[in-house]
Amino acid sequence: MYTKQQLSVSRFFLIFVAGLAALGPMGIDAYLPTLPNLASDFGVSMATANLTVSTFMMGMALGQFLGGPLSDQLGRKCIGLGGLLVFMIASVLIALATTIEQVLVFRLIQAIGGGFTSVICMAQVRDVFEPKDVGKKFANIILVVLVAPMFAPIIGTIISAYGWRAIFVTMAVFTSLMALIYTLRIPETNANTAEKFSFSQVFMGYWAAINNRTNGRLIGLRYALFTGFSSGVLFCYVTNAAFILIEHFEQSKFQFSAYFGAMVFALMVGNRLTARMMNKVELPSIIYWANLIQLITASSLVILCLTTEPKLWQIMLGISVLMACSGAISPASSGHFISLYNKNIGAASSLNSTLMFAFGSLIGGLGSVVSNGELLPIFAVMLACSIVARVILLSARAKER
Repeated sequence: MYTKQQLSVSRFFLIFVAGLAALGPMGIDAYLPTLPNLASDFGVSMATANLTVSTFMMGMALGQFLGGPLSDQLGRKCIGLGGLLVFMIASVLIALATTIEQVLVFRLIQAIGGGFTSVICMAQVRDVFEPKDVGKKFANIILVVLVAPMFAPIIGTIISAYGWRAIFVTMAVFTSLMALIYTLRIPETNANTAEKFSFSQVFMGYWAAINNRTNGRLIGLRYALFTGFSSGVLFCYVTNAAFILIEHFEQSKFQFSAYFGAMVFALMVGNRLTARMMNKVELPSIIYWANLIQLITASSLVILCLTTEPKLWQIMLGISVLMACSGAISPASSGHFISLYNKNIGAASSLNSTLMFAFGSLIGGLGSVVSNGELLPIFAVMLACSIVARVILLSARAKER
């Protein structure tokens, strides 16, 4: 087993942490191509099937809400292993589900486990590395995380030859292997666990994270809210990707996987641009310009849908720009946010991630509900998210100066 000092120079540690963080995206993306099959099996509409995605995001938010501050008290490893166990058991139960209601309940439970594992990732990185290095390390982790969504739909499509349930059996096997590695190779990184557990401390940790002030101002909270609304653009696409590509543009499962992979590649491009710029440009400046491009692109897609019947290539070009902006914003915003904290790091990490997935769940679900078989409402929701995020960001920058 590594020592904490060895972790700071170990690439294996960053890859493993990225694997934990990738559990959430894998839980969403691997079965997206099979949503029509799931809907058909249970005799429900695509809108209802899409709720299994929104439910998962809500569970991720709940798991991260509890997992971060609990890891401050009980330790990162305890929460991480517990999350892997919950995810594994829920995956098996989903594979055995007989109704769509059971799938929704077990997806919520599965995501809570995924939230436990993913929320400790940022905290573990902050435990091991200095604040000035967190942004760059986190960008590298996100790069690895983005590889999973690129290939997950393709792998899911291949596995779905044995039925959509086989995908969840595969998830159970994967989490079992992760739990084994965690047990044998990765030590506890939080050296400041509480001597006695206090449930009230969970909420006190959140209050401290929310009330954390930089130069006497609530900068951290503003960046957490900005991340939440900005990520709504990404999650709105993820939730409605199957509808856009398979239903509206009548693409096959493999075509869906190819297009989805291309959008993930756009995320990676944005991520790499941010990682390269970090040494030369301040993080708030990267966030500012990426958000502006996101806002302009969302506006263009809304205008396109209002004035003409958009073609597939036009829609995917616009979405690819939105995804690149999301890839640039995520590590910059999260890295800048967590660097503002010197204590209650787990709670702070939870605050950032909880808002991201909670907003993503609500916004993605809203886009699905209001779409009514049309593209315009989906892009209108993305535009609204970009506008609100812009207002919050400008407020944060004004207070930060």
